[in-house]
Amino acid sequence: MKIIHTGDIHIGSAMRNLPPEKAQLRNTEILETFRKLTVFARENGVDSVIIAGDLFDTQNVSRQIKQEVFYAISAAKPVRFFYVSGNHDADVTTENLPDNFFTFSRDHGWQGYDLGEGVTLTGADSKYLQNAFGTGLRLPKETFNIVTLHGDVTATAQNTADSIPLRALYGSGVDYLALGHIHMPTLQAEKFDGRGCYRYCGCLEGRGFDEVGPRGFFLLEIENKKLKNQRFLSLSKRMVVEQKADISACENYYDVERTVFAALQNVQTEHIIKLILCGQHKVGLQKNIELLTARLKERFFFAKVKDESRIIFRFEEYQNDYSPIGEFVREVGRYEMNNETRGEILDIGFKALAGGEIDL
Repeated sequence: MKIIHTGDIHIGSAMRNLPPEKAQLRNTEILETFRKLTVFARENGVDSVIIAGDLFDTQNVSRQIKQEVFYAISAAKPVRFFYVSGNHDADVTTENLPDNFFTFSRDHGWQGYDLGEGVTLTGADSKYLQNAFGTGLRLPKETFNIVTLHGDVTATAQNTADSIPLRALYGSGVDYLALGHIHMPTLQAEKFDGRGCYRYCGCLEGRGFDEVGPRGFFLLEIENKKLKNQRFLSLSKRMVVEQKADISACENYYDVERTVFAALQNVQTEHIIKLILCGQHKVGLQKNIELLTARLKERFFFAKVKDESRIIFRFEEYQNDYSPIGEFVREVGRYEMNNETRGEILDIGFKALAGGEIDL
């Protein structure tokens, strides 16, 4: 039996980190990637798709978007889709559902399904998590038991509405805990209680600059009630790529730009770039972050530049400098602090005195 573990798709996201026209395009691409997943499932003999929460980004998703999503699901028959709601889409109205789409909201707690071939699937919607854990969970020992939830795994008792206290599942018969909520995929499943393992699927497409790297879903293969194979696959249109560029040897802005584009030479132009300037450079180096960001946006789908580089300086060179910069350097030199902190303060001060943008 083949089963897909996905979630955190966030269809209908506002994408406020992108300009409106690109935000709209990214939303279209995210919906298209979900469609591609449904087609992949149908064409590759997948029995069931587990959606571990946040299929939609908001409870106010438009009727048109929902219709497109459920049409894609219906068209994927005989694949079955099992959807546990998340914190973003806990109250999404789901009427006129296709008959191959199943939810976990009926009993306001645990709800289970027999998938056949000795495999069970149990889950609880995000808003009923605490109800579910309050009643406990005991699954048949002779079957392969999958549990799907949306929230934060905690080592101790639950302390928030989204908490999943892992210890509460010890000894309950869980073989695979299919989680949503954390957008970074757990590439190596984590073991717990001697029997089961758990992992987060991550999101299908990176949306924000904190969602760096490959995004996709897990394809599980279960034979004779054993997990025989598990693979991470990606259908994403774009990726958020984080790249560092060391500008220590740069003498001017054009050196900075050449260094940056050399660091990005192997990155595909359709990706979203998170560039981090690093290293130590001389006082007065013109980095011109605004111009550099504009140049990157010309080549890539979108880009953001973060300046983590620091200034190299000698205090003695400013002893007789009575300019505002000299006064500032001598004042900073009066205080005891480590070199990293001093460098950060001086860098911010130099930017402020030059009228530049300060990124705190």
